[in-house]
Amino acid sequence: MSKVALGLAGAGGVAGTGAFAAYQGGLFSTSTVRETLTKEGYELVNTDEQFKSFFTEFKSDGEFMKEVNKHKQAGETLEGDDGTKGKLALKALCSSYLDSKDKLGNAIKWCVLRIKDKKPDGKNWITDDGGSDGADWKSALTKSKAAMVSHGIEGISLDTQSDQDYSKIKDWCLKNKKLPINTKNKTTQRNVSSWCSK
Repeated sequence: MSKVALGLAGAGGVAGTGAFAAYQGGLFSTSTVRETLTKEGYELVNTDEQFKSFFTEFKSDGEFMKEVNKHKQAGETLEGDDGTKGKLALKALCSSYLDSKDKLGNAIKWCVLRIKDKKPDGKNWITDDGGSDGADWKSALTKSKAAMVSHGIEGISLDTQSDQDYSKIKDWCLKNKKLPINTKNKTTQRNVSSWCSK
């Protein structure tokens, strides 16, 4: 085989590898975003209250506003909106993402429920400050320490003191409550609901 032929074969191999990676990455996926999310156990934002809440939470994000503004009514300004108009634009935005084949990342960011969006059965989430002097976080650490150790939660050991180290459970809870609800996060969701509520 000539050097030119070898070079062309090598280039074809690289292009083929790139095309395969693009296929694996979903660029040529035949599934819609909705089908992918459903298959992976994500829960979609679906009530007016949820759309309003998500709009007000994300409206300070420039990228979000750029996307949601594509779906506002003519002449509307959403920047100062309390969510009344924004929820409708977000609903339209999410619908367009869910029917697409290439907007999975944004759909996960703005159109699916996170663990914190579902109240634990018969309980309430511990507030970020944890009540008076972090009392709720201290109590949560005392109650959940053994389970957290058995699950290998970083920074938690049987020697962890609830009075001094309660920020460790607080930090873990605040971080993990932001994860999306899906099949992969089921165990984490169960633990967050148990350890981060009262």
